[in-house]
Amino acid sequence: MRILLAEPSRIGRTIVANMLSADGHEIVCSGDADEALAFMRSGQEFDVLITAIEFATISGFELCWEAKLCTDNARPVYVIVLSSSRDELKLVEALDSGADDYITKPPRASELLARLRAAGRLLAAQNDLIRLASYDSLTNLRNRRSFFEELEKNSFASAPVSILMLDVDHFKQINDRYGHDIGDEVLRVIARRASAIDKQFSRLGGEEFGLLVHAPLHIAGEVAERIRFAIADEPFETAAGPLTVTASIGVAERLPGSNFEDAMREADVALYASKSGGRNRVTLSRNTSDSGILHFNVAKVA
Repeated sequence: MRILLAEPSRIGRTIVANMLSADGHEIVCSGDADEALAFMRSGQEFDVLITAIEFATISGFELCWEAKLCTDNARPVYVIVLSSSRDELKLVEALDSGADDYITKPPRASELLARLRAAGRLLAAQNDLIRLASYDSLTNLRNRRSFFEELEKNSFASAPVSILMLDVDHFKQINDRYGHDIGDEVLRVIARRASAIDKQFSRLGGEEFGLLVHAPLHIAGEVAERIRFAIADEPFETAAGPLTVTASIGVAERLPGSNFEDAMREADVALYASKSGGRNRVTLSRNTSDSGILHFNVAKVA
């Protein structure tokens, strides 16, 4: 595991770091609480925070709280407080501040490593639950819930953001003719080809997929065309033999002052334009601010 060790004592820091590294853990050491806090806020990943209480600037209790705030629901972190105090009130305050465990100094190597093994089991279980809640079991793509959580996280983003909506052409005919097992194979191949272009590609349900692109409309359109081409370029090798599969895509940019609900509606209308315009194409939604009319470029993006 990757462990952030925040301990003001250089000797104490060295002793604990040696225990951890001898057990194969990757250690990031900090003797300063502000430095440890900056590391957590930088977005760098770590699995466990081991922190002392006594720092010159902020307390270890604040680090416990910040560790939970700085990590999102998709990245659980286990927090262990390391203190020389045997005061029960300190233990209670640590646990109330977000700590998962409390060890008195100086720690015994056998006890510390045993507690880390327990932490590893708990983190693995939490990650399994997160995966079940956030990923589609058939395709291993992010699911509808995860997709809309990502939209919500970016609801106040000032930079351009676009939404891509994709629907597999004639998917019902594939299911009716070849059976649902072959239909599932088709969805898995689409997932592999599209996620190779952008790992945030999500399955929203059935044969419908979505993608949030952190870019303006024309760049999102280029991403959409790459995905469309990757799907249509080569036949899908299935148990029923090679199948030619295509997809229709609609793309819309969230305009300043608007919300993602508006962009989703525009992307859906653009998707319908792709399907009614002959399928196997990308349509960009162009909303002119002066007239409020939605214009479409019903053509494949070059």
